[in-house]
This record gives sequence, structure tokens and C-alpha cells, in this order.
Amino acid sequence: MEDPNLAIRPDFTSEEFLDACLQLTNDIVDDEQATRLLRSLWDVQHAKDVQRWDAWKDEEAQEARDLAKQAAEELAQQQCRLWDEEEAMLVEERKKNKAKYAPIPDKGEYCELYFFTNAGLAEVESFNTSIDDEALTLLKTDNGHHVWVPASNTRDKSAIIKDEDLSWEQFSKASIRILGAMKEHDWQQDRIDMHVKFWTALEVHPWRRSTHNHFKSALCLYQSQQRQKWHHAIGTAQGFSLAKLNESVLKDACKELAERERTVRLDSLRQVSFCLSDVHDVINL
Repeated sequence: MEDPNLAIRPDFTSEEFLDACLQLTNDIVDDEQATRLLRSLWDVQHAKDVQRWDAWKDEEAQEARDLAKQAAEELAQQQCRLWDEEEAMLVEERKKNKAKYAPIPDKGEYCELYFFTNAGLAEVESFNTSIDDEALTLLKTDNGHHVWVPASNTRDKSAIIKDEDLSWEQFSKASIRILGAMKEHDWQQDRIDMHVKFWTALEVHPWRRSTHNHFKSALCLYQSQQRQKWHHAIGTAQGFSLAKLNESVLKDACKELAERERTVRLDSLRQVSFCLSDVHDVINL
């Protein structure tokens, strides 16, 4: 079915419609009146075609929305089932190795999701707190003196990956694990439910399945910024819920990423320009 909105009314005075005009002409209706009648008939039919087309497109759009909603709900249910399964496995694992999991106290402190990724958990597991917290290491200060400091203070903090830089696979697994830790450390149920809704909304957001990594990165940046903001606002008049995504703030995060990428490109161009300038100076020596 072609879009009738694109149809152009024919020229009924042309030779193509001569026979049609002749059939309408008589002693009362002349050629000009017959032409106007053909135009009127075409306009009436065209209006009906447009109306049917619009109704069909509306129905098609509604079906698409219904399918998208159904897919989002099924994905959310699947994610919740996965979280439940992961949580059950984690409960058993925690019983065997409680020292492996970093504590998440309900005091408002922000904790990076990195510590609940495979890499983060492996790092925590390799760090024996019963020994390393008491161990000392010799460290040279800026003034040249040597002092003994706790070994834990010298651990490399640069290995920690920011939330916004995690892959989606890392984010999905870490969010499941941190929810289990929240329950284990007796977080308020409404706060746990809020995080479930928050992370589920991110998982089912249209940008999540975008072919442009820029939009996926914007979701990660939004998650990182808003979760930190929520932690800092606990117990203040600025407290808010993470459950519902703020599309306006999400778009701001997307713009921020675009500006970052633009700055990186400009810096790269400047660096190339400086290098070319140095080469040019050497050639002219």
C-alpha cells in the first residue's frame, strides 16, 4: 500500500481523461464542469484513502509500541530471574567464603561496582586482610626519608575501573552481586527495590541496544553520576529516588560524552600539529 499523501491530483483536462469527460458531458454539463466534477470525485476518494492510511499507520505504530513494551517486560522479568538465580548462588558462596565480598554498609557510602566484577572480586580475594592490614612496608617520602606505612596504603588504586567505564557485561554481573550484598547487610527493602528498578530501567532502555556505543556509554555515565549523587544526598533535603530515569539528565550525560570526545579529538589534532611543526623546523635547519 502506497502512501496516498504522496499522490498528486491528475490533470483532468489532459487527453488521458478525454473519454471520462465525454461520458459526463451533456446538454447541461459542459467540458469545464465535467473536469471540475472529476476533480471533486478524486478529492473525495483521496481524502478517504488518506484517512484509511492514517488509521493503518496508527494501528501499526500501536502494535510496534505494544511489542516493544512486551519485549521490555520480558527482558525485565528475565533479568529479575537471573538476579534471583545469581543471588541464590552467591548466598551459598558467601557461606563458604565470606571474606571474598566487600561489605556494603547502609550508611550512604558509595562503592564502585568494580569491586563486584570478576576482576574486583579476584583482587579482594587475593588480599588477606587478617595479615595485610597489619603488615608494614618501607616507603621513601618526597624529602628522602624512609618511613614504615601499612602495606594496604600502598595498594594500586589506579586498577579500579570507574562505573562509567565498565563494560555492559561487567555492569550486569556487578549489579546482581551488589544487590545480594545489600540484602546480606540489611539494607532497607525500599532502597533495594529502588536499585532493582533503576538498573532494570537501564537494561531495557532503547539506548542499551543501540548500534552506537556512544549511547550505551551515556547510560553508564548516567548510572555512575546519579548513583553517586543519590548516596551523597541520603539524609538531606536533596534526597531523591533512582527508580525512574530522568531522560533530560540522561541527554545531558550524552552531551557531556560528546564534548569529551570532541576535546580528545582536538587535543590529538593539536599534538599532530605540534609534531608537524617540529618536523618542519628540523627540515628548515
